[in-house]
Amino acid sequence: MSHEGETVYRKPKFWRKGNRISATDGTVHIKIGAGFNLSNDHPKQKKPPSQQNRIISTKYTLLTFLPQNLFEQFRRIANFYFLIMTIIALSIDSPVSPLTSLIPLVFVIAVTAAKQGYEDFLRYRADNMVNKSMVTVVRNSIETDVRCEDIVPGDLVRISRDCDVPCDLVLLKSSDNGKCFITTANLDGETNLKTLVVPKGLPDVDIPKLYTLGSIECEQSHTDLYSFNGRIVLPNNINRISVIPTDMELQTGLHNIPLMAENLMLRGSRVRNTEWAIACAVYTGQDTKLALNSKITKNKMSSSEQFINKYLAFFIVLLLAVVTVSYFMKRYFDLHHPEHNSYLRQVFDEYVVSEFLQDYFSFLILFNYLIPISLYVTIEMHKFVGAFFLEWDPHLYDEETNQPCIVNTSDLNEELGQINILFSDKTGTLTKNIMIFKQCSINGKIYMKQGRGLQEKDRNYSLKIGECSKSVYTFFEALAICHTVQVAGTYEEDEDRADEEQSLLTVNADVPPIFHKSLEELTDIESIQEEVDFITARHTVTFSHRNGSNNRNGNVGVDEIRPSSDTVHTKSTRLELHKRPLSLSNIQIMESSGLTTPEILSRENLLLKKIQVQEYKRTVSHHNDDDDKNRRDGIMTHRRTKSSVPFSTGAEIMSAHSVRPSNFQRNVSVRTSTREYYAAPQYTEAQVVERQESMLHRKELESFIDLLDYQASSPDEKALVEACARLGIIFLNDNNDIYTLRLRMKRKADTDFMDIQNMEDEKNEIVQFKRLQVLEFTSDRKRMSVIVMDKFGQIWIYTKGAESHVLPLCNSKSNHVSLLTQKHINEFAKEGLRTLAVARRKLTKTEFINFNNQLIEANSSLTNRAEKVEMCQRKVETGLDLLGATAVEDALQDNVRDTLVSIRAAGIKVWVLTGDKVETALNIALSCGHIPDNAGKYFIVECKNEAQLNGHFEALARELKRNSGQEYALLIDGMSLSIALQHASEKFRDLAYKCHAVLCCRLSPLQKCEVVHLVKSHPSKPVTGAIGDGANDVSMIQEAHVGLGIVGKEGRQAARCADYAFANFSMLKRIVLLHGHYFSQRLALLVLYFFYKNVVFMGVQLFFQANSLFSSQSIFDSLFLTLFNVTYTTLPILFISITEKIYDEETLMTQPSYYKLISGNKLFSWRYFNSWMFIGLYHSIIVYFFAWIIWNDNSAMYAEGRTMNFLCFGVFMVHNVVVVVNLKLLIEAIYKTYIFVATIWLSVFGFMGTTFVYNLFNAGYDMNLYMVYTKMLTSWIFWILSSLIVVAALLPDLFFKALEALNFRFRTIFPGNEVMGTKKFGPKLVQTTYL
Repeated sequence: MSHEGETVYRKPKFWRKGNRISATDGTVHIKIGAGFNLSNDHPKQKKPPSQQNRIISTKYTLLTFLPQNLFEQFRRIANFYFLIMTIIALSIDSPVSPLTSLIPLVFVIAVTAAKQGYEDFLRYRADNMVNKSMVTVVRNSIETDVRCEDIVPGDLVRISRDCDVPCDLVLLKSSDNGKCFITTANLDGETNLKTLVVPKGLPDVDIPKLYTLGSIECEQSHTDLYSFNGRIVLPNNINRISVIPTDMELQTGLHNIPLMAENLMLRGSRVRNTEWAIACAVYTGQDTKLALNSKITKNKMSSSEQFINKYLAFFIVLLLAVVTVSYFMKRYFDLHHPEHNSYLRQVFDEYVVSEFLQDYFSFLILFNYLIPISLYVTIEMHKFVGAFFLEWDPHLYDEETNQPCIVNTSDLNEELGQINILFSDKTGTLTKNIMIFKQCSINGKIYMKQGRGLQEKDRNYSLKIGECSKSVYTFFEALAICHTVQVAGTYEEDEDRADEEQSLLTVNADVPPIFHKSLEELTDIESIQEEVDFITARHTVTFSHRNGSNNRNGNVGVDEIRPSSDTVHTKSTRLELHKRPLSLSNIQIMESSGLTTPEILSRENLLLKKIQVQEYKRTVSHHNDDDDKNRRDGIMTHRRTKSSVPFSTGAEIMSAHSVRPSNFQRNVSVRTSTREYYAAPQYTEAQVVERQESMLHRKELESFIDLLDYQASSPDEKALVEACARLGIIFLNDNNDIYTLRLRMKRKADTDFMDIQNMEDEKNEIVQFKRLQVLEFTSDRKRMSVIVMDKFGQIWIYTKGAESHVLPLCNSKSNHVSLLTQKHINEFAKEGLRTLAVARRKLTKTEFINFNNQLIEANSSLTNRAEKVEMCQRKVETGLDLLGATAVEDALQDNVRDTLVSIRAAGIKVWVLTGDKVETALNIALSCGHIPDNAGKYFIVECKNEAQLNGHFEALARELKRNSGQEYALLIDGMSLSIALQHASEKFRDLAYKCHAVLCCRLSPLQKCEVVHLVKSHPSKPVTGAIGDGANDVSMIQEAHVGLGIVGKEGRQAARCADYAFANFSMLKRIVLLHGHYFSQRLALLVLYFFYKNVVFMGVQLFFQANSLFSSQSIFDSLFLTLFNVTYTTLPILFISITEKIYDEETLMTQPSYYKLISGNKLFSWRYFNSWMFIGLYHSIIVYFFAWIIWNDNSAMYAEGRTMNFLCFGVFMVHNVVVVVNLKLLIEAIYKTYIFVATIWLSVFGFMGTTFVYNLFNAGYDMNLYMVYTKMLTSWIFWILSSLIVVAALLPDLFFKALEALNFRFRTIFPGNEVMGTKKFGPKLVQTTYL
């Protein structure tokens, strides 16, 4: 339970066995089964917050909603700014209606509050559905149903199959012999089954007596889902159960049982494949790990927001400058031009502070619309809708996994176009994380997996594992034992299994009964390649003379080859079908008839060094009339060579006619077998039957492995266990801590080879080992160990892990093998294979008991448990006998090379941070294109101190300086990097930043995060991105500016924590180069256009103040001030900011260098900003002074010749402003669509329509525009002048567009619109858009 360190909840007197939290050490003490005291003895007693199991995800209550929500909204600078403006407008004699500021502000606040209030109400209802749900608990030895919120620490909770876990529980009993299968998709996104176990050594008592097991002491709850430290303290009359029978005096800690993460059922997980489980509640309510991990994390801030804030700061300074200048100009005219005072009846004998505030704030209210109130709202809508383009993109959808792109946040869309450095994991990110066992090194020899067998290096044949040496069997037995793989399926042949097997056997309905053998009878399953190499004849073959005179020197012509009629029906024949000739004595030589059977090569013959005699012959097609005619004529026509017995189904084979070769065919003998022939080998029908039967058996084995459904946290472990199964050592289960293996051979311990003679009649053997301890893998240990006891009572420890952490633990007897194994590991690594070393040793009974007692004591510690456990494990993992090493292949993802090459061409540097060794990572980096082929490579490895590291840094600095134009790649291992991060972090950062590619190997997850944090601190402030697929990449992903996740084989933790997630690494190219480019360009257009149009709008207001002696009189009606940014100009820019495409998709995907045009926020540079502001100022000058000159010359512009008044002048101004700013956007847009053009005219006519309706009524909102606009619309002079003003304002824009159409190169004011010899959208004036 999560509490402050000094908080103590004192037990009420009625809590006879209540639970408490120690104030001294922060340890939680819980009495097992004591939760019923509070609930039953005093059900109405209010439980303290720490004892409640209520889930509270709401932010507000009825009392706190209004003040808290308003406080949160006004913390935003924009809302607070307009709040101040509204208060000022209400406090003074405002030149415009205060409603112009109040109405938009109230609308935004009310809509946001209603949205957040509704969402919070939905959370409240969801919480109640969980809190009020019924849960079964055991209280007073009786099962009873209570509400979930009434569960308290100490309650014994019963969870049934397919039910969610209501709180964090310690597993005490289950229906599956101490195991409970769960899924944790709600916690970490992983959908595979996980196995929890009852604490090792816990006495097995009946459910009603579970409360007698004592108490639980554990640490306070924290956010780490994979860590739990605690212990069960048994009463004095109950001892823990020993893992092996032993004397009591050798055991220690008889009353302490360690608790670990494998014993804790977390809230949010769901029970699967287990009928029921009983567990004790330890963390409830907001103290559960799920609740602690549900805290809202700090949002990342886009780098573009910094530029937007700079623009806002600039406009605020500009606003204050304009207001100040206007105020002083007003004071000047008031003092030096008093003639208007008599008209206005203002007397300025004494100028008081209130008059100063009135004048200054009046100008502030008048010009505050220079800051666009709708900018933030429009940006949010732009980002929100833009995120759907990623989710809807069909190129980002993976059909195989049915996985579209996932957008967890839309706040960083444009940041995808600003990445300077990309940090990438290797396994599962650059590779597929689908492991395939390829090679191994055993006792100093390299073996390659070939189908179902192993082929030793430099040998041209493969052997089954039963035919190999004892060391080979021991190696694979170790792999089948040393793991944490779980069997989620079943191997028992129930009815469903029988049905499935029967359906498998009848893939071809015509397969004869001879093929229908059960899985138990499988003793020799070969690959297709092996069958070609070691094909044997199994049927009784009849040879006869076609013409005795033609048989010279004992040679024979084959008249027909077919099985006798009873071959496929008798049991003896069926047994013959599966026997192999073992020696020359099996070959029948019929000397009496002069016939010799052709020798058939078998694997056993090869082992006995016999010579292969393979029959080849040129064959002809089946017998027909033409053949008879040709034979009678003694003429042999040319035919295409093919096998006389086609590869066909069983039924076709059994019904096929015998094949009669030509009389002109050369007779077969041992001598002729040495000749070179190009015909297909002569296979008998029996040989083809055996090949098909072998294929069928292989399918059965694959189906059997699929039925077992191995589940593993590491794909390497799963690949190794499956490889063992295919080679003949099948891991079946680990029920009750008993490893059960099924062997497809009979092993003999007293000889180097298996008894081949007796293999044929042996059935599958079951071998069992008792699991005593599992020493888990950690990122620091980089190895795991399993301690088991075999059937003879001998105790073994098997260790598997990185060779750098296993080989040093081996004894001196293994030195020679270690050298050879290390050499082989380096060879494997150069091929890009992932390697693990495997070792073992014997343990005496006393040695194990001492170790077990020390481990229990360490695991029972609640402080520094990890360090104590590590010391204990290190003591037993010594003096190992090295068995060998494995090499598995992790294939590169599709198109990964093209993606990395394109990313590098876009100016993005890629740093690969991996836990693999240097040789493996280097091979992958070269093959995937991470390191250019012509790049210089500098290695910093195995540095032991700071002096060595500095020597490398100085050498690298000289190389970079001497060859400034050369591309360099830096490779550094984890040991050297840890020294660099500790003693020379800035020097390492600056040197690595100059390299084109960086490869960091043997890193821990924490080191990955530290590297990203270090690079972010570079003076150039690079925008970083991080991509990974596993839980070990989460810290790196969250530290980077942009987090990218791969929905991969290692779970969905990375995808859940990332900002964007997708299925394949190759999709990164489209996301960054295409969508990142579009997002950055569109946002720049949106922001710059918003400031531009407000400059035009407020520029007219400023010029009018100059003409009106700075009277603080507004030229615009309050309606126009209210709707200009909200209605008249928002829709077109919002739409084009979602759909604009300066360059087409093909150009951006094929020309990665275009990414450099927008990276570094170049589109937000002051050059673009100043250009837009200059154009805005020019447009405001044309709109105002063009009309002002005409108005001064002659204002009689009505149709009947009457003059237009001041109100007409203001309406005329805003009409032209709306038309000009909308048409300006139409001119500058590249990707013009019908919908976009429609939004332009909708905005223009929307303004005209609202103004027309407004002037039909004397609303009294601000100015009286009654019938003003109606009369203006009837004047032809109004239309002519408006047209002239619009043309004059937009003429420079049209001129620039004409020059651009003529391929005149210049830099336009439009962001990112440089002409680079690329095709742009524009073949048609109007195009159709596809969302």
